[in-house]
Amino acid sequence: MANEQPGSVQTFWHQFSGPNLAYLLEQYEQYLADPNAVPEDVRSLFAQYGDPAQAVSASPIETQPVFGPQVSALSPRTLEAAAKAHQLAQAIRANGHLAADTDPLFAPEGSPELEASTYGLVEADLASLPASVVGGPIAQTAPTALAAIEALRKAYCSDLGYEFAHLSSREERAWFEDQIENRRFHQPLTLDEAKALYELLARAQLFERFMHKRFVGQKRFSVEGVDALVPMVDALAKMAVDAGFDHVFIGMAHRGRLNILAHVLKKPYERIFSEFHAGNGMASDEELAEYMLGWGGDVKYHMGWTRTFETPNGHKARYVLSNNPSHLEFVDPVVEGMTRAAQDDRTRPGQPIQDVHKAFPILVHGDAAFTGEGVVAETLNFSKIPGYYTGGTVHIIANNHLGFTADPEQGRSTRYASDIAKGYDLPVVHVSADNPEACLRAVRLAFLYRETFQKDIVIDLVGYRRWGHNESDDPAMTQPVMYAKIASHPTVMEIYANELVARGAFTAADLQKIDQAIDEELLQAYKKYPEIHTPAAITDFSEPTEDAKPVPLEELKEINRALLETPPDFTVYPKLKRILERRRDALDGGDIDWAHAEALAFGTILRSGTPIRMSGQDSERGTFGQRHLVLHDANTNARYAPLQHLPGAKASFVVYNSPLSETAVIGFEYGYSVEAKDALVLWEAQYGDFANVGQPLFDNFIVAARSKWGETSGLVLLLPHGFEGQAHEHSSGRVERFLQLAARNNIVVANVTTSAQYFHLLRRQAARLKNPRPLVIMTPKSLLRNPLAASKPEDLTNGRFQPVLHFAKTGEGAQAVRRLILSSGKVGVDLAAEMSKRGEEACAHVATARVEQLYPFPADRVKDVIASYPNLQEVVWLQEEPENQGPWNFMRPRLQELLPASVKLRYIGRPEQGFVAEGSPDVHNRVQAEILAQALANDNH
Repeated sequence: MANEQPGSVQTFWHQFSGPNLAYLLEQYEQYLADPNAVPEDVRSLFAQYGDPAQAVSASPIETQPVFGPQVSALSPRTLEAAAKAHQLAQAIRANGHLAADTDPLFAPEGSPELEASTYGLVEADLASLPASVVGGPIAQTAPTALAAIEALRKAYCSDLGYEFAHLSSREERAWFEDQIENRRFHQPLTLDEAKALYELLARAQLFERFMHKRFVGQKRFSVEGVDALVPMVDALAKMAVDAGFDHVFIGMAHRGRLNILAHVLKKPYERIFSEFHAGNGMASDEELAEYMLGWGGDVKYHMGWTRTFETPNGHKARYVLSNNPSHLEFVDPVVEGMTRAAQDDRTRPGQPIQDVHKAFPILVHGDAAFTGEGVVAETLNFSKIPGYYTGGTVHIIANNHLGFTADPEQGRSTRYASDIAKGYDLPVVHVSADNPEACLRAVRLAFLYRETFQKDIVIDLVGYRRWGHNESDDPAMTQPVMYAKIASHPTVMEIYANELVARGAFTAADLQKIDQAIDEELLQAYKKYPEIHTPAAITDFSEPTEDAKPVPLEELKEINRALLETPPDFTVYPKLKRILERRRDALDGGDIDWAHAEALAFGTILRSGTPIRMSGQDSERGTFGQRHLVLHDANTNARYAPLQHLPGAKASFVVYNSPLSETAVIGFEYGYSVEAKDALVLWEAQYGDFANVGQPLFDNFIVAARSKWGETSGLVLLLPHGFEGQAHEHSSGRVERFLQLAARNNIVVANVTTSAQYFHLLRRQAARLKNPRPLVIMTPKSLLRNPLAASKPEDLTNGRFQPVLHFAKTGEGAQAVRRLILSSGKVGVDLAAEMSKRGEEACAHVATARVEQLYPFPADRVKDVIASYPNLQEVVWLQEEPENQGPWNFMRPRLQELLPASVKLRYIGRPEQGFVAEGSPDVHNRVQAEILAQALANDNH
């Protein structure tokens, strides 16, 4: 907006009075009639600052004539020069980064906008003008506009490049001007601080060089070229702890990871060395035994580490470097979720209470990945969303000018790797990795900004990659010119050593002693490593057995009454009120539908002291209008969540509508569940089909983290699933993919068909949080309101979750059964409806059971069902998914193993297809009817 400028600039017109102001007012009248009637520079001032008449109402101090009492009137030429000087100053503030020395390999590109000649100005013009025309804090100390411009160049075109002019907040822009122009974060290092900085740079380089010689050809993804990343992350983490943060969460990919592990997380050198494997030998018996149990482990540059320590003043703190697979940026939302979990107080009823000063997130990105991976944009989008906000993340781009072998112009459409961040209203600071003291100033500024505004900020750390993508790769094949330059380029350790010696701070001998001590420390660690074997973090791969205790009917009634209460002045939307009122008497022998059972389950879980966090697209109301855990006042739109006011609750409850994203939201909720081991965390897909957007999170985190990193999660995935004629993207939660990933009791996969089963399954999951596994539930759509899926109150108060629902026949009925139809999910309910229509006599040859828990496969229970029919001739697996999808390929070998030789196994369902479901509802109806008819036909094969 025209007048949304920092206060020091907004008062620009107040500098003029008397004849000068009269001239401007006259020019402004002409401008209003015809903007082209006034000089271009004056026109730009009017466009930027509006009506000069605002100076008339200024205070006496503000109307002091800026040009001094000796000048009674200014010529148009002088006014134009003032306008141009102001434009030049603003250009330097906005675009000075183009001339800043922030790239170790390439000279600044500069810009004509930064040159006085572009505006028709010469030094004499600037020297004749007061500094006030430049505006900003720098004008307060400069004698003339010329001096002010020179000072601006030093501030904005030196060793740090700033991008903040795009910020929407005037307060934030003014803050940056104050910080930069008053050099508030430019405290010089003491001798001890300079020595510590050198030592950390030396450790970073010598550690890499040591590994390069001792583990020839093995991948380590060296930090060399952006070595300054190590002191930057270390300094940020220390600032956070010094400011009172209890937790620092760090996310990064593999480049430089070993160095951060060693020098920030303090993972012992010998432990890191022990994780190098040349691949020329054989595993020990112990390692093989761990593998056979289910332990996979991971490569050294994927694994995380936790460092817990106490500061000299007694503050206990924790650094966590999160585990991360080779999917470069997918750890970003995971770290944000872990941070939010550490910030939330879930111990009291109601909404969790967030304290953004308890946990501090740092994310390190690659330059190609920052622009190329969509999960980065999704994570940046969290920065101001209440359910995902963490009070500001410091992002550092480890910018080495390459994405494997791709040059920047092959990987992005923007000037800078950081440009995407500007679209999220985030400031950017550019700095050269060859200037370690400037790097520390950059992180100091970033930390101050985060603490002042609780917002994300990006540091573009521009360096290079000394070796190839990995250490066995030859980068000169694709970037010969750049790598010729890198080969002769001194390291940052060497550059800083020479600088310290030149300053007289240290002698070369002083620094050599530091280097020798580090080399000796590395050598001693190397001697220890052959004796080190890190045992598997997890050795128990058995199925959890914990379950929830039954809930008395009276307690359910208390919860039910509370769920229907609202404040006296709250008006529930009339149509919704009628729907909810149907639940009032349901516990007196009525039917309890799916969403009602869910709400009751949540109430019992909260009363047991387990917090609940739920999120997903439309999850507050429910995609299908079934849930309504958050009510909206029909008159004021005020919100009210009954579960946050539940009498007897001992923990927090919250449900959020998520952004229109799967990948980052799944990652966030996974991270939250890893850190908040006390909480039941649920993510719901709008439709199960859309979950496939987050497949890397399923493959690399949710199902595998326990067996490769020892990282546990009890995350619940709710995936609406069922074939109802809604075509390809509204039918399948892709249960087959989860079953393919299931092994060694790593997850639970269920497709339940009654509200009571869902009630018990949620409660069982909450009871297992001390020994958690992720739970994947294929949730219903049409079954949400289907009477055949509803349950009676006694179904909730009695018993527990049943992995198999057997609709048993006994006596003569069991003797008559020739075919056992097994199914899972909605098709089993469709089958029950069809059998009801046909009548008992027509279906005498058939018995049915539904496998409600697909994995871990309930073999004993299925075997018992089979054994209950002595004249059984065949078992049919019935599914509505195509034959190459759904559970069939998972169930087939498991069922075959249970069958006597006299009993055949047969598949009935849709044929193999290259798609999920029919595009036509009419085709769906026909196919669905035919598979049900085929299942019930009295034609045993």
